[in-house]
Amino acid sequence: MRTHPRNRRGSLASLALVVLLVVGVTQGLSWWRDKQAVDQIKAHLPGQRITMYSTVSCYYCAKARAWLSQHDIPWDECDVELDGSCRATFDAHGAPGTPLIRVGTRWHLGFDPVWLAQALKTPDQAASQAQPNPNAATSPRP
Repeated sequence: MRTHPRNRRGSLASLALVVLLVVGVTQGLSWWRDKQAVDQIKAHLPGQRITMYSTVSCYYCAKARAWLSQHDIPWDECDVELDGSCRATFDAHGAPGTPLIRVGTRWHLGFDPVWLAQALKTPDQAASQAQPNPNAATSPRP
């Protein structure tokens, strides 16, 4: 049985509308999540430093740089390929890749604005004393 061309056009239009709606909602949630993280980061940043251990060729580092710069969040960069002391600190933590983010005594493999906001919000004294080194098992990357 064949469907009428008008019915197919209506089905395609409905499908396109659903896809656009899903994409729009997803983008809206992503924007809202970023806004919440930025607001929390800026509220708790004074007196604390964000350091990103990175490499020039790291795609994830470039995304983190862009995000931090776009939101006017001050941070320090420590290039593990160009600076020996940065490399030594990076190697001491046994991270399998970059970026490696440090806030106070807390470390995180990969860039996650929500983690960053939480790390800045929680004073070092309240942070877990036995924080594990970042590793492949805790990496946010596939």
